[in-house]
Amino acid sequence: MRTKTKLLYQTMTGGLFLLLWFTVIGGTVNGQTDRNITIRMLDSKTGQPITTSELQFWVGTSLESAKTAGISPRSVRPDKDGNAEIILPAADSFITVHAQYGKARWGYVNCDRLKDRGPFREHWYSVSEIVTTGIAVPNYCSKQKAVAKPGEFVFYVRPMTLWEKTHE
Repeated sequence: MRTKTKLLYQTMTGGLFLLLWFTVIGGTVNGQTDRNITIRMLDSKTGQPITTSELQFWVGTSLESAKTAGISPRSVRPDKDGNAEIILPAADSFITVHAQYGKARWGYVNCDRLKDRGPFREHWYSVSEIVTTGIAVPNYCSKQKAVAKPGEFVFYVRPMTLWEKTHE
C-alpha cells in the first residue's frame, strides 16, 4: 500500500513540476511574440524626418495575404523626432507603409521604386528582418541614404507631382 501511495505522490509531483515548467516556458515564449518596430519616414531630398503626416501601414502573414486592397490600414502618428512606434504580433510577417499629406490627403510617393511607376506601388518588407537587422529602403528619388538599426524601418518619400495628382 505504501508503494502505491509513494508512486502516486511521485507522479503527482512530477506532473505538477511539468505543469509549472510549461507555464513558465509558455509565458516566456508568449511574451516574446510581440515585436516592436520603429518607423521613420524621411524627406527624399533633405533626409530630414517628416513628422506632420500620419503613417498608414498594412501587415500580412504571407506575401499572398499581404495585399492592401480590401484591408483597412492601421495608422500611427510619428512623435516630434519623426519616430512612429508600432507593436506587431508574431503572425504578422510582412509590412508596407504609406503616408498622406495636405488637406486633399495626397499620398506621398515612396522612393523605394522608380519615379515613373505611380504613387502607390506596394513593396513588402520582412518584419523579422526589420527586427533582427533593421531595413533602410533604397532611395531612388535622390542620393540621400540612411542606416537602420535593429528594429527600425526607414523609408524615403517625396510629394506627388501635379501629373501624379491628376492621374491618381
